[in-house]
Amino acid sequence: MALIHSRPAALPDRPYSDDELSAAVRASNHDTSLASWTVAMMAVGVLVQVGLLASAEPSFAQLALTVLLIPLMAAGSRIVLLLDRASAALGAAANASQILAGLETRSMWTFQARLWSYGTAAAFCLWTVGVQFLAR
Repeated sequence: MALIHSRPAALPDRPYSDDELSAAVRASNHDTSLASWTVAMMAVGVLVQVGLLASAEPSFAQLALTVLLIPLMAAGSRIVLLLDRASAALGAAANASQILAGLETRSMWTFQARLWSYGTAAAFCLWTVGVQFLAR
């Protein structure tokens, strides 16, 4: 839980090179794209799998898989909220030091979104396998 509510350390007040800013942006953008891709693919997968789940014969397994969809959707929403916090991290930065501090904060939020996306993607894959077995 400490990772979720942690804050980046204060940065020393010194000039920063363009290479340092570029590296910080690149790392943060990688995390953002991975987490965004996970949420997008999960949304498409839910649309496909819910159709299969609805066509299966009513059973306890169908009810269980339907109920398990709720925490999966909540985890996907958590990823979106983390990415929203990351997008607001830069704010009104005026100089390179403020930009790098904003990028550090953005990197923290996007890193958390990436961790959540790993767990959510794994859980979604297991849920999809369950739906596939039920539909067959």
